[in-house]
Amino acid sequence: MARRIGASLAALLLAALLLLAALLAHAHWSLRRLDPPLPDPAGLTRVPPDRDLPVRLAWVDTASQAMPRAAVLERARNPEPEAPYVMSHAAFVLEWSDGRIFLVDCGMDRQTARRFGAPLVWLAGAEPIEPRAPLAERLGADVERVAGLAFTHLHEDHVAGIAPLCARRKRPIPLFQAPLQAEHGNHTTRAGRAALRRAGCTEPHRLETGPAYAVPGFPGLSVVEAAGHTPGSQVLVARVRRESGEVRTWVFTGDVVNHADGVRFDLPKPRLYSLLVVPESSGRLGRVRRWLAALSREPGVALLVSHDALQLRAAGLPEL
Repeated sequence: MARRIGASLAALLLAALLLLAALLAHAHWSLRRLDPPLPDPAGLTRVPPDRDLPVRLAWVDTASQAMPRAAVLERARNPEPEAPYVMSHAAFVLEWSDGRIFLVDCGMDRQTARRFGAPLVWLAGAEPIEPRAPLAERLGADVERVAGLAFTHLHEDHVAGIAPLCARRKRPIPLFQAPLQAEHGNHTTRAGRAALRRAGCTEPHRLETGPAYAVPGFPGLSVVEAAGHTPGSQVLVARVRRESGEVRTWVFTGDVVNHADGVRFDLPKPRLYSLLVVPESSGRLGRVRRWLAALSREPGVALLVSHDALQLRAAGLPEL
């Protein structure tokens, strides 16, 4: 009897491993098929002088977690392996002069943050995660001024903050997606898509005419299909006019990299992460990293790496 039970358990374990291998193989194959064109960096920064551009940009850190840089950068090529790193879970708030607000990502609520951060303590040697006030609480009464929303990608740590946001809303929020995000996903985006469905306040709008997809109703904001990390990963570009009249171009990189040095030194994420934890197309991400590096060399351009708290604070953006 014991031998039969052992054989059955071994068969179940083997079946589970084969299923996991098939899932990972399909995810990698699907991602490698996606190689959308990237726009000319110089063209993204050209802004007609009379455009109604956003006038303010702030960020919200919905949770943060200190961990070794080796958790987010390939160790063998890491130029400063002992330097501090804090993983942030950022949301960004763009505002136009008439009071319209556009959100880039929503971060997490406290419960999701605790669940998300717990495995990283033993998997990556991280400190316990520090959940903070979710985006909806930071916005307060201004939640009704939110007129548009886009996600860099549909992983739960970028999406889960939509639930408290929807709970405070009386009207739906237009959700803008380039075609790949609207049409494609994989097993890593299921939880994020489910969170969107449960929240129930987003109204999808598919963007047209790339490779730099203009967001209708929000001049100065465009979306570029990145793929690589998830099938629907997007980079957003916002031209923001300061009080002085100067225009600054901010680039929301999402999870193309998790540390600014990924772009600065063209460093990939750890191999095991990209192979097993979150299946990625390393070739595609390399192309997007180098495109971001070229974009960052254009006058008046700055990158905003969602998961690099130290880089975001150094960028000088106000926290909401």
